[in-house]
Amino acid sequence: MSRADISIKETGGRNSVPTDRWVVASGQAALIEAGEPAKLTTADYEKVILLEDADLTIGTDLPMSGIAATDSTDTASAAGYSDQYVPLADIKWEIKAKSAAAADTQSEIDALLGQLFLIDLTSSVFTIDTTGTATTAAFLIVGGDPERSTVHFRIRPDACAYGRATVA
Repeated sequence: MSRADISIKETGGRNSVPTDRWVVASGQAALIEAGEPAKLTTADYEKVILLEDADLTIGTDLPMSGIAATDSTDTASAAGYSDQYVPLADIKWEIKAKSAAAADTQSEIDALLGQLFLIDLTSSVFTIDTTGTATTAAFLIVGGDPERSTVHFRIRPDACAYGRATVA
């Protein structure tokens, strides 16, 4: 995967974004690297894995656990940990658009404001797929930087382990 695909843009007025430690099962296909999004697993709700391509659909996909603050410590033969930023609704994140041409002018970014999108995972890089909105998508566009073809987003509370009454 690729480190630092997602970064903190604004901390919601805090000095720092809180973190929680999650268990990562042994034998995962890839480490969870700092700046990558993660979600709960189907087998063990206390464990986390990386988001997949076209994640996170609320009501269909398992809840998001956070954005990795550090690299996970799991190995092929031993479980480890992933320290993750808590995906609070007032934190603003930054990520590249899947297509740089979709976010390289301010008017293009303005057209995305208030819309909900899914994460894309292509060639081991996490981006936002701005080609189609979905009312059940987890990521709300709230701005961007056309010089870097990035978008700023917030994570819907109901997409997270913290925002749901139950995880099942």
